[in-house]
Amino acid sequence: MPRPVSDTVAGGLPLWDTYEALFFLLTGAFLGIILGFLFPSLWRSFRRRFRKTERFKPDRLSAEQLYERSGSLQPDKLQSLNEEDGSPTEQSVSSLFVAARFAVQESAYREAVALYLQILGSESVSRVQTNKAMFELSQVYALSSLPVKAFETGVELLHRKPAHTDVFRFLLKQLSEDFDEVRLEQVVKVYAGPSSAELSREVSHLLAQASLRSLLTRSEAGRQSSVRLAKLAVRWSPTAIEPKIALVQSTSLLWSVDKERPADQLFIAFCVDLTELALMRRQSPHLSPLSVESFLEAWVTELAKFGPELEHTIQKMRAEVLAVFKIDRGTQSSAPVYDLSFVWAVFSRLKKRIASGSLLVGTQPNPLVWEQSLRDLLGYGDRGASHCEAHECIHCREVHRRFSWQCRSCNAWDSLGVWSAG
Repeated sequence: MPRPVSDTVAGGLPLWDTYEALFFLLTGAFLGIILGFLFPSLWRSFRRRFRKTERFKPDRLSAEQLYERSGSLQPDKLQSLNEEDGSPTEQSVSSLFVAARFAVQESAYREAVALYLQILGSESVSRVQTNKAMFELSQVYALSSLPVKAFETGVELLHRKPAHTDVFRFLLKQLSEDFDEVRLEQVVKVYAGPSSAELSREVSHLLAQASLRSLLTRSEAGRQSSVRLAKLAVRWSPTAIEPKIALVQSTSLLWSVDKERPADQLFIAFCVDLTELALMRRQSPHLSPLSVESFLEAWVTELAKFGPELEHTIQKMRAEVLAVFKIDRGTQSSAPVYDLSFVWAVFSRLKKRIASGSLLVGTQPNPLVWEQSLRDLLGYGDRGASHCEAHECIHCREVHRRFSWQCRSCNAWDSLGVWSAG
């Protein structure tokens, strides 16, 4: 006799048993949601049981450093995370916050860390209070000269709150003091909040500096990392000149791993880089020539390996060099297409440093002997050979002895030009 339709097999179980399993599964999920809303303390206890607060605790060496740093500083008031708390504040958690902040004011960092960890492990703490405790704990670690713990705690909070600008700025400050290219790239990619012009320029500056540091490894992996960081810096601040210069440096043939390149090929690559720099400096003509000094110094060091051969190479490749700089032989006396006055200013400074012994470039007595040949070929003669030893901010008129991308007085970006006593 055939079985009834209700007993037909569905997925290995009788149809009625399948309905029973779905009923109990949906009922359990519904009761879990209801209990989560009606009894939030039970839900918090469930979450706390699986929260790994141990990763926020300092190791033994860091704990000893916390004890040594206690009482040695008088920090400003901790910055609090600006976030609204939608749940009623528990008296016990509030008193712990007050005690922890008082301990920070007294430079008792060890006690402050213990109190913040107690807040994070409490069953009555809300999500907003948890974020605030993590933010303040990361600041305590920073005050205690524990940058690794400060970064780990801060980046965990940034993963929770990727659009919070205060957390992002705090991590940028830590990375500017304790530089790490990998961590910087990680933080920049996690952040998903608003970006002001000032914040974008600050991020692009850090990324550009990270790109240049990666080049110093002189390896293919370092060069690829440098290109990636430079492109990221340009995306953050498309109008700034610093990230564009970093991108030109990272993609230059100067850093190629091939050490057997002939002089003519390398010198043409040098001329191409000069045209790229001239195009970018056209955006900021007031900017000090020393903004590209490190790049030109690296080129001079590399070209010095060819010795007197380089002068013969320039004479032999006259047509190719003129073509790179878009100079026609018939109109060579007219104004050049590219303004290279900043190049001659940097070269004059490099020659002065070489003569004083502060800069060693190979074993040649005059590694820039080919400069005059290039000047004559491009029709510059002796123009633009002024020295550049000081810099003046175009906004606050503060004079700086060393070049930097940001004025130390008014914090303006890309504002340092050549200082003139008149």
